[in-house]
Amino acid sequence: MQYKISPSFSIPIIDVEATSQKLRRLREDRGIKVRVIQKMFGMEYPQAIYSWENPDDKTLPRIDNLVALAKFYGVSIDEIIVIKTEATDSLSLCEPDQQYGIAQETLEFIEHNASPTTKAALERYYGFSF
Repeated sequence: MQYKISPSFSIPIIDVEATSQKLRRLREDRGIKVRVIQKMFGMEYPQAIYSWENPDDKTLPRIDNLVALAKFYGVSIDEIIVIKTEATDSLSLCEPDQQYGIAQETLEFIEHNASPTTKAALERYYGFSF
C-alpha cells in the first residue's frame, strides 16, 4: 500500500516549556507532592520530576512515563502535551532540519574525507554545501 504525504503536511512541535508548566499544574491542582510521583516511578531521587516540571530545564518525561502520568492524573496525553500553534513552529516534511551543534571542524573533516555520495546525502538532508 502506497501512502502519499502532502507537501503541506508539517510535523507538530511540542512546546516543552508550556508542557512542563502543565505537568506542574496538574500535580499541584491535585495536591500531589513530588515525593508521591517519585515513589510511583520508583526513583531514588526527585530531581527528574523537578526537571520535568521546570520550563528552564527543557526536559520532558519519556513517553512511557507520560502515559503513566496521564493515567495517574486522569487525563489524556493530549491534555498534558502542549503543541506549538504558530505556523512557523512546525517542521515541513519537505524541508531539512536546521543545523544544530555541528562543529566547524566536523564539517571540514566531512568535506575532506567523505565520499561524494555521503556529501550529496548530507547536502540534500541538512542543506550543507561542501
